[in-house]
Amino acid sequence: MSGLAVVTPPPAALVFWDIVEESFDEAEFLWRRRDAALEAHDRTLAQVETWIEERLMGALDGLCVAGGAAVDRVLAPALDGEDCSQIAASAYALLSGGTVAGAEAFTSALLRASDTKLAALRRGLELVEDARVHLALAASVKAASPSVRAAFFDACAFRGVLVSPDFGNLLASASADLQRAAARLLRFAPAPVQREWLARALNLKDRTARDVAVETGLVAGFPGTWALCCDLAAAQIRGSAAMRLLAAMLGSERDHKIVLAALATEGLQRDAIWALGFGGRRSGADACVELLAQDRHVKLAAEAFCAITGLDLRAAGLVAPPVPEADEPIAFEQEDLDADLEPRSEELLPTPDVSGVIRWWSQQRSHFDGDSRYMGGRPASFDLLYGTLVNGPMRRRHATAVEMAIRTEGRVQVQTRAFAPTQRRQMAAFAGLPREAFSGPFARGMALSERR
Repeated sequence: MSGLAVVTPPPAALVFWDIVEESFDEAEFLWRRRDAALEAHDRTLAQVETWIEERLMGALDGLCVAGGAAVDRVLAPALDGEDCSQIAASAYALLSGGTVAGAEAFTSALLRASDTKLAALRRGLELVEDARVHLALAASVKAASPSVRAAFFDACAFRGVLVSPDFGNLLASASADLQRAAARLLRFAPAPVQREWLARALNLKDRTARDVAVETGLVAGFPGTWALCCDLAAAQIRGSAAMRLLAAMLGSERDHKIVLAALATEGLQRDAIWALGFGGRRSGADACVELLAQDRHVKLAAEAFCAITGLDLRAAGLVAPPVPEADEPIAFEQEDLDADLEPRSEELLPTPDVSGVIRWWSQQRSHFDGDSRYMGGRPASFDLLYGTLVNGPMRRRHATAVEMAIRTEGRVQVQTRAFAPTQRRQMAAFAGLPREAFSGPFARGMALSERR
């Protein structure tokens, strides 16, 4: 007998699969709830974190604790399903679990994914904190289809991870998705790279890609971008909602009139009303009251009006009583079987007491200066913008984060769809910034004078 000691391998960890599968079901449910909460008018970041995210992270941890065994039995098979929340939660668990098998399963699913599943896979990837995951995927997707590469670059932009893309080839691509992804990723490139490629990005033919490039150009302080933004907003065409929103948030009263003019076109009204709420002008509040009086887009107009004036419908007792539901069910032949049963976030807004709101405005209008921008009834300021990010309604935080990124010249970019701890770390970077950039019309080096 040799003198070598016999080493007995440790027993495999005991996995309670009923608990793992219960965690999987809970993760899917909470992921879906969180996605809905990101667009909620009545939830704040703290509420989403406490009520949803903390439980979601516990469920995801329950999936990761089983290690590689969970990959084969639960997570990898879920990527072949049809439920987007299930796919996204599984993708996140596979990548954050730290196993080679998990990374390989995700990569395989990503490379063969149809367009309908790409968004869910991208969502799982972009929420992974460790940038090494994204960097490790770069070589695998290099020869992938344009839609897969675009989804990967979008996820990298979400995390602010620059993966050394060839911006020249991406912007010259026949794929609008790749052009858009490149324009977004440029936001995180060094200044010399931005100066080299932003002019081309701003001249892209695809409207969505060009609008993304405009936002990037504003964040980067690229000359000519503000003038282009206002020209696109003034064109009053469908698909330029983002340009009207930027004009409302960043411009003067003259630029605000661009948004007011869009109310005359039926197909642009919803986007214009949304922008008015961020523009914060007395003229915008007047327009919202006129819409209420005409019974047009009542809930959305009331939300924008309250964002400008600070009126709290519930506290003021100006929420209309709910309409009683019909006693008789809808006849089968009259029912729309293709209708989306999930209500839009706008539909969940409270219905205002229109006459009460109009009376309130007639009493308060004189307190508002026609040349100032207001947020919640007070002149716009850093404290109010920052307060929207910290405690504001979830659905209004996304646009505010864009404004803050532009006003800080990209120094602080808060990703409002990231997990709450990530957002809090990003928001901490606002400390010590000069406050004067956060009030008044936007006027940096590209200034309003460019277009005058």
